[in-house]
Amino acid sequence: MVHIRWLGGASTDLAVQLPPNIADRMRYPAAVVDRVRDLAHSLIDAEIADQFNRQGHASATGKPYTAKMIQWIRKCHHIPPAVLKKPEELTVQQVAKQFGASNSVVYYWIEHSLIQARRLNAGLPYWITLNAPDEQKLREWVRTSRKIQNGKASQTVTGGGAL
Repeated sequence: MVHIRWLGGASTDLAVQLPPNIADRMRYPAAVVDRVRDLAHSLIDAEIADQFNRQGHASATGKPYTAKMIQWIRKCHHIPPAVLKKPEELTVQQVAKQFGASNSVVYYWIEHSLIQARRLNAGLPYWITLNAPDEQKLREWVRTSRKIQNGKASQTVTGGGAL
């Protein structure tokens, strides 16, 4: 409500609709958040954004959705990302521990196609599937490698604190 007092002494009351504040204009509607929550069980952020864009939805700013926008919505509303790792798959850290090697050795094996790994997008983790012949080949590699053995020996010596 606005109260105007005119120069001649008269006054006027007007009902004025104020625009919503910036936070309310930029806030994603509950329906969008709920849709992200549902889709995040089975899709990565980029796929959710693509689905919204294909359906003709626009973001709070009127622009097409991006993976970063979906990531922001998930972060603000504590929505966990999709877990698309299969039960039989291992992480880089699990493989490194299993073979007594460093993560960088496992990345080397992936880059040189010594083990089978998949990754949905750049920046996401690798998921590794090992079969029995691959495991035996890697155990032999670790056993005969001077670099990996030296790396383990130096980690053991320096890990104790004194030389």
